[in-house]
Amino acid sequence: MQTKLVQLSAKPNFLAIKAKGPDYVKNMKVISAKLNSLTVDEIKALQNGDNHARRESREDLSSHDRAEEVGREAQTIKFDFGEVGADCLMLNRIVADGMAVEANQHFTVALDLKITDELRRACVARELVNRIQNRRKDQNFAISDRISIELYSESEVLKQAVKENEFYIKGETQANAIVWKDSTAGLQESDADGEKVFVEAVK
Repeated sequence: MQTKLVQLSAKPNFLAIKAKGPDYVKNMKVISAKLNSLTVDEIKALQNGDNHARRESREDLSSHDRAEEVGREAQTIKFDFGEVGADCLMLNRIVADGMAVEANQHFTVALDLKITDELRRACVARELVNRIQNRRKDQNFAISDRISIELYSESEVLKQAVKENEFYIKGETQANAIVWKDSTAGLQESDADGEKVFVEAVK
């Protein structure tokens, strides 16, 4: 499988091939040559179980590796001496930079690990909510108590995070207002995802 998210390649699983018996050991080079030459579609066919099969003969392989298609018999690659399936493949997935990928035979799920500026500010806002909640607990406020949030920060990132997420911050902390102060007087020093901030919760 080759997409923008992940590239799939395969190589022979020699232990699995040897375990199939002496005929396979004797023809290891033949099997390896074929498995190493599999296209992406053929790898997918074996993995997805769509019953695509190919038959290889030793005579064909010695004559420029010509293959004969034999239809849809089984999800294996057939040789004169037997057949091999997906268990004889070792898969190698190369994941695109900045992505985390999990895959099975049918699905590929990718998570973009890149942190955008907007996402970073959302993280700052969530951390700030935690700091405000801690101030509520420190002062034994009731869950239903409405508060005013007082803030001081020189961080432009934090200021923008508060601006973009004001509704969320107020909702999570039972706040009626967010007030920016001119100094740190009466405020508790803290940080939100690495952004320095002075904060207080006031009833």
